Amino acid sequence: MVMKILYVADNLVMGGRERRMLELIKGLLSHGHTITLVLFRDAIHYKEVLDLPVQIIVLKKRYKKDVFTYFQLFKICNEQKPDLIHTWGGIPSVVAVPVAFFCKKKLINGMIANSVCQPFTKDWMRSRLSFPFSNYIVSNSNVGLKAYKVNKSKGVVIRNGFNLSRLNVAYDKSPLSEFQFGNKSIVGMIASINFRKDYPTFIKAALIVLEQRNDVAFVIIGEGDDQVAIKQMVPEKLAENFAFLGKQDNVDRYVQCFTMGVLATFAEGISNSVMEYMAFGKPVVASDVPGNRELVIDGETGLLVPVRDDKQMALKIIELLDNPQRAEEMGQRGAEVIKSRFSQAQMTSQYLKLYSNLIKNE
Repeated sequence: MVMKILYVADNLVMGGRERRMLELIKGLLSHGHTITLVLFRDAIHYKEVLDLPVQIIVLKKRYKKDVFTYFQLFKICNEQKPDLIHTWGGIPSVVAVPVAFFCKKKLINGMIANSVCQPFTKDWMRSRLSFPFSNYIVSNSNVGLKAYKVNKSKGVVIRNGFNLSRLNVAYDKSPLSEFQFGNKSIVGMIASINFRKDYPTFIKAALIVLEQRNDVAFVIIGEGDDQVAIKQMVPEKLAENFAFLGKQDNVDRYVQCFTMGVLATFAEGISNSVMEYMAFGKPVVASDVPGNRELVIDGETGLLVPVRDDKQMALKIIELLDNPQRAEEMGQRGAEVIKSRFSQAQMTSQYLKLYSNLIKNE
C-alpha cells in the first residue's frame, strides 16, 4: 500500500532530529511513498532535500505566535489529504493537534529528541498539550520516553538510522591538511557548543592529554553561544593542537580523519555524532549517560566516563592512543553494531510498520 504522509517540522537546520527526518524521508521515498514536508521556517541547511521528489511548503508567519499558522496547515491537510500526519518538534506538534482532529487524521508525535524534560519548561508544556491527542509518541531512545513520562500504550522507540551509503564516498584529500597536524592522532568532538553539551570537560581533558604528549590534535566541529568561551580555554602555546571548525555541512569527511570520537555531555538521547563515529569505525569515548549507554557498549565499542570527569576522560583517551590495536578493534565492532542495529533501512522498516498499523486501525 502506497502511503501519503504529511511531515510537519520547525525547519531543516543542521541537527540530529532533522538528519533523522531526512534519512527517513529518503527511506520512505525508496519504497514509493509520497511525502509532503511543511516547514514553519525557511531554514534549510540540508540542501540535498531540494533534490528529492518531495513537496516542500514553508508556512508564512506574520509574527512569532501567528494563529494563522493553524489555518494554513488545515488548508494544506485538506488539499493534500494525507493518510497521516507526523510532526517533528514541539510547536509543530501543538499546531497539528487541532488540524488532525478537524481533518480526522491520525497523528504521530515526534517531538522527543532529547533525554531531559523539566516541569514547566517549554518542552514540558508542549508535550502536555499534544501528547493526549497523539496516537503515538515516538522517541529515538528509551530515556527520552522516560524523561517525558510517556504513557506506555502510546510510547514507541525507533532508533536513528544511519545511511550506510555515506560510507562509500571517497574524498580526494584530508580536510584537515591546512592545519599541518602531520602524523598526529586526531581526537574529534562533533556537537553544538552550548550548555547542553559539556565542551569544558572535553577541553580540560585535552589539556591533560597534552601535558603528557604532543602527538595528538583535537578537532571541534559545531557552533553555538559558548564557542568564544570554549576557545578561550585553550592556552596560546597549545593553540596549534586545536582546530575549531564551526558548523560543517559534511561531517563525514572529517570523521574519516579521526583516530577516535568523543562526546562529553550532561544528557543525551541517541546521538547522531556517536553513530557517525561508530559507523566510520572509530572508537568512542563518551559521558556515561543513559542515551549513550543505549548506543555504546562500554569496553567493546568504546569507553564510557563519568559526567564532568575530565581526568577520567583524559585517561580513556590516552588508553586508546596507547593501544591502537584495541582502539581499531573497538572501532570495527562499533561499525558492526551500526550496520546490524542502526541502519537507515531498519529505521525505515520500523516506521513503515508503525504507519501501516495506524492506518489499518482507522
